[in-house]
Amino acid sequence: MNALALTLCLAGFAAAAGPSGPDEKTRIKIVEYMLKTPVNEADPALVLGFMKLHAAALPKKWQDKARAKQMEIDAIVKIHDGKKKGPFRFPSPACTPKRYHGPEGVRIMGMIMSNTEIEWEEEDYIEKKTDCSEDQLICEFSLNVVIIERKGKSPLKRFYLMENDPLMAIVAERRGGGGSSGNKYFQELKPSCQKPAGSP
Repeated sequence: MNALALTLCLAGFAAAAGPSGPDEKTRIKIVEYMLKTPVNEADPALVLGFMKLHAAALPKKWQDKARAKQMEIDAIVKIHDGKKKGPFRFPSPACTPKRYHGPEGVRIMGMIMSNTEIEWEEEDYIEKKTDCSEDQLICEFSLNVVIIERKGKSPLKRFYLMENDPLMAIVAERRGGGGSSGNKYFQELKPSCQKPAGSP
């Protein structure tokens, strides 16, 4: 399944099968299939069914794995759509960024294929280079943020990006690699967030 087929598949969520959905046995079979099948080889119809599943309604042993796979697919779609948008992004104010919390969030991040942790200084560098806020980076790119509460201290944030996200070229630049990560999406043009016309 190529990225275009996947995108078309995911765009059909609202039109997918009835509200009752499959029974638990079928849901588990879909999850098992998706966990063992690379996304680019998966049947689009099963990807659609899988993305409609509520991970919290699955048996506990499947919940984190299903969430991680759904997040991986969501990131792939974001990156694919971003290539069509080009380097200049006009983030929608309607987007509600989601963050994750505690050891559970860290555990799920570790289950996502091609997911890599970046340092907070690198995330800060990305914000400066792109003029994107943290919220916009979550909405427009594959950035995930895990918040860890600390007694008597301010919360700790941990940041994650997919390895093929164009933002990784900026991370490589910050690390002194000069964009040597192999990410060639925009060549000389780095992604940036643009303000709507007429905004201050």
